[in-house]
Amino acid sequence: MKKFFLGVLLLFLILSVTGCTKSLSAKDDNPPINPKPLEQEVANVHGREVTLYFLNDKQNSLTMEKRFIPKDADVLKQIVIEILKGPSEEYASPVFPTGTKLLSIDMQADTVFVNFSKEFLQEGSEEKIDKLRVAALVNTLTEIPGVNNVQILVEGNKVDQIGKYKIGLDPLKRTMIVGEVYYSPEKIKKMQERADFGKEAWRFDPLQVLRREGGIVGIGPQDEITLKEEFSGTAVAEVIHDGKVYQVNLVQPFGKGSNYIWVIDRVLPLFTPIKEADPTRGESFIYGKVKNIDYEARIVTIEREYQDAQDLRNEVGPDIKILPDAVIHFMAKVSYNPDSGVKYAERDVGINKIKVGDELGIILTKDKEARAVIIFDISPIPYEPNIKVLSPSKNDVLSSPFKVIGKARVTEGGVNIRLVDSRGNVLNESFVQANNAAPSWGDFEAVITYKPLGEPRNGLLQVFSISPQDGSIQNLVSIPVTLK
Repeated sequence: MKKFFLGVLLLFLILSVTGCTKSLSAKDDNPPINPKPLEQEVANVHGREVTLYFLNDKQNSLTMEKRFIPKDADVLKQIVIEILKGPSEEYASPVFPTGTKLLSIDMQADTVFVNFSKEFLQEGSEEKIDKLRVAALVNTLTEIPGVNNVQILVEGNKVDQIGKYKIGLDPLKRTMIVGEVYYSPEKIKKMQERADFGKEAWRFDPLQVLRREGGIVGIGPQDEITLKEEFSGTAVAEVIHDGKVYQVNLVQPFGKGSNYIWVIDRVLPLFTPIKEADPTRGESFIYGKVKNIDYEARIVTIEREYQDAQDLRNEVGPDIKILPDAVIHFMAKVSYNPDSGVKYAERDVGINKIKVGDELGIILTKDKEARAVIIFDISPIPYEPNIKVLSPSKNDVLSSPFKVIGKARVTEGGVNIRLVDSRGNVLNESFVQANNAAPSWGDFEAVITYKPLGEPRNGLLQVFSISPQDGSIQNLVSIPVTLK
C-alpha cells in the first residue's frame, strides 16, 4: 500500500512539472484549440479523427463510427476509402455494394464531386436501403468543414437514381431521416458500459447526444437544437434543419436518472410537405397581403401587392376560400447570418395564425381555392454580428503566414480560427483571446501558418466562438480565400 501511495505521488509530481513547463512555453497570443486535451493527445498520435456513417445491422437506420486517418492524407479521398472498407463493428452493415470503386473525388466551392464505378448503382432489396446508403455517404462528407453539398457521379456522369431511390441530378444536401431509430440491444449495453467507465460520458446528456451522434438522423453541425422537455426517462428536442422544424425524441433504455445513457428514438417532422403548384392541373401561385379574414367561413381577403409576371395573369381575389384540408405553414425568422441571410423555421400552424397585415403565399386549385398557404414572418430581426473579421477579406489571395484581425463580442472573449482547403484538409486550427469579453467588444489578432501547398487552391477561413453550454459552433463567419 505504501509503494502504491509513493507511486501515485511521484506520478502527480511528474504531471505537475510537465504541465508547468507546457504553460511557460506556450504562446499566449495564439495557442492551439484544445477543448478536450485527452482526446486531442490521442488524435495527435494516431492521426485525424473523422466521423463515418454506415447502415445498422438491420439496415433500417444509420449508425456512427469514429475512425482515425493519417494526418497528411487527402481527407476527402481517404474518408471515402474508409467507407469502402466497411464498418469495423459487428452492429453495422456496409454502405457500398460489392465491387464499388472510387474513381475520383474533387471539391469545388462547397460541393464535393464524388465519382464511383458502375457497381454503385446496384439495387438494394428495398428503396429505404438505397436511400440510407445515399444518406450515409452525404452525411459523412458534410461532416467535413466547408462541405455543404455532394454531387454523386457514376463513371463520370450525373445519375438521377441510386438503386431504387430517386435522387435527381442536383447536388445533395444533408437531409433529416424521419422515423424510428434502431439500435442493437447488445450495442446499447456496450454504450452504457463505456459511459459508466467515463469513455463516452456525453451519453448521459440528451443535448450532447444530439450534438455528437445526431448525424445518424441527419442533424448537422450548424443546425439549431432546443431541448424542450426532459422527464422520467424521455426527452423531446426541436431541431431546425434546412428551414424546417423537426421533433426528435430520446429515451433512456436502461433506467431513469443521471446514471443512464440517452439514445435517439424517433424523428418526426413538424410540417406537412407542400407540393409545388402544378399548372397542368390548373393550379397557380399568388402573393397577397391580408386585409381581412373570416375564420368561421375560412375566407381571407387579400390585396395583390406582391406580383410577378405570372401572378398578373391570375384573375383571382380579393376573397379566397381556404379549403378545410389546406396545409398552412408559418415561416418564422429565427436568426440572421451575413453570409447566408435569414434563417427560417417552417412548421404547420392553424388558420388562426393568419392575421391582418400578414404576407401570404397561396397555392390555388383550378377552382381558385387555397390548398396551401405560407405565412411569411414580417417581423424584423435586429442583428449585429458578434464577430467581425476586418482582415483578410473575401476572395483575398493569401500565403503563409498571414494575419487575421477582427473584433469580437463573445463569452470570455474566446475566438476560434480554422483554415480549410478545397480538399477538406484542415490546414490550421487556432485559438485567440480578444482583449475584452461580452457584452463589450474586444480586438483580436492571430498569425496563421500552414505547410506549403505546392500549387494555389481555394480555401475557407472560418472564425467562430464555442458555446460554453453545449460546445456548438456560434457566430460563424466564413470567408472564401485563395491559398498560395
